[in-house]
Amino acid sequence: MKILKSKIKLFFLSLLPAFILLSCENDTTDVGADLIPGKLEGRNTFVDLVAYNVYNNDTIRADYNTLGSGLIGVYEDNTFGKSKASFAIQVRLSVSDEIKGKIQKVDSVILSINPSFNAYSYKERKIVLNPGSSSGIDTIKYVKKYTLASFLGKSGNAMAVDVNRINTFLESTSSKFYSSKTIDIGDKLGTAVLGDSLTSISVRTSEGTVITEPTTAGYRIKLDPDYFKEHFFGKKGSADISDNSRFIQYFKGIKIHPIDENSKFMFNFPVNKMTLVAYYKYKENPSDSYTTATYSFSMNSAYNSVVGEYNFYHRNSASSQFKEQMNNPDKQNGESVLFLQGMGGPSIHIKLNDSQLEAIRDSIQNHNWAITGAKLKFYLTENVSSKPDYIYGYNYTQKKFLPDLTYYSAIAGYFFNPKYDFDSNPQYYTLNITKQVKDIVEKNKPNDEILVEMGNFISRSTNSNQYLGYTRTTRAYEPFRLTFYGNKNSGDKKLRLEILYTKN
Repeated sequence: MKILKSKIKLFFLSLLPAFILLSCENDTTDVGADLIPGKLEGRNTFVDLVAYNVYNNDTIRADYNTLGSGLIGVYEDNTFGKSKASFAIQVRLSVSDEIKGKIQKVDSVILSINPSFNAYSYKERKIVLNPGSSSGIDTIKYVKKYTLASFLGKSGNAMAVDVNRINTFLESTSSKFYSSKTIDIGDKLGTAVLGDSLTSISVRTSEGTVITEPTTAGYRIKLDPDYFKEHFFGKKGSADISDNSRFIQYFKGIKIHPIDENSKFMFNFPVNKMTLVAYYKYKENPSDSYTTATYSFSMNSAYNSVVGEYNFYHRNSASSQFKEQMNNPDKQNGESVLFLQGMGGPSIHIKLNDSQLEAIRDSIQNHNWAITGAKLKFYLTENVSSKPDYIYGYNYTQKKFLPDLTYYSAIAGYFFNPKYDFDSNPQYYTLNITKQVKDIVEKNKPNDEILVEMGNFISRSTNSNQYLGYTRTTRAYEPFRLTFYGNKNSGDKKLRLEILYTKN
């Protein structure tokens, strides 16, 4: 009966705003220091845990089924070492365009990559195009440079990349590829120097009349028009470009990769916004005038196979502590520092203390406790400038979502995997595992082990609360790297489970 009353009480308490709950915290008691339930009089308490790194051999599934975004760049630091990311994609024939005319002249071929950017973070420069106009109305070009949303590196850098035709057949979208795969390159199609920001240009008069709308902020890489004239337009009518089954064997695709091995930056970009467009002129007879046209290759359909190729340079320049923990993790006692990295880098393994959870269970059953929250706080060892929005965890023992993700509702208020607070609370990331802990101490469910990784779960496009699965995450294309305080520390930044509760 006491348990039933506690659950009813918990339901109503969970509706209280978080600030009311926190305002009544007047004491902090460490369960690990004293397991006597009668002495647990505070409004929050802590449960110890063991946390250590899981080395993933620097490889991860990086194909159509895992890469919602591509990743490109080179970055090095003194902790994780150097890593390099390249991206390859299958090019397919247009779904609506055809090669027109008997004679073609290719003016330009443009590969567009459109990374996400912060629309509110930009620098604007105004250039007056016709100063001194007798009308008194100037024509002004506005140049806006936007900050990349997913960017790892120092601002001010520029990075040279090549685009090559590939020799490796990328098979189909159902094929499994891992990031350690080497994509063999063939002819170079183009090169570009990418800056650390995205530019959009518009032209208006000083009176506000729009002359040209703002261009899409992104990277536009010019490819060799003569190459496409010879190897694509010049093959009109041939079997090689008669249908996609032949074309993907003939042309195969392209690879975008850094050509400077020095540390620059990394960024990711949505694959479904990539375009490859050829601008050309055509005519039927030599005496005719040319007519302009475009040919848009298929780059983001449900059939374009993709591969992310990552090189960690065998971690040669990583710190000695990093190398030691990757090779010999302390699975019995945990670690003082924990490493977390996207791209298939290390994950974090967590096991909560069984005996301390048993003490919590006893307090619920015999001392009128009602748990109102349970969360893991991962304190950063340094406040690096480039950080991901999320980290996530899942049930490693049973290979499934934690119940806090599937159980979440507006009434229950379990807020799993909150977004990192860059402004108000920049010291730590939080994972709320209230339902997971309540199931253990109230329903005698097993104390399953948790795996924490970089990124976030991917939700269905039609419903942000429906997730594709515990393995469908952004981890494969997150460029970031973080270090946290582990469980072998003292003080407030020690990694442990914080439990919020009420008591009669």
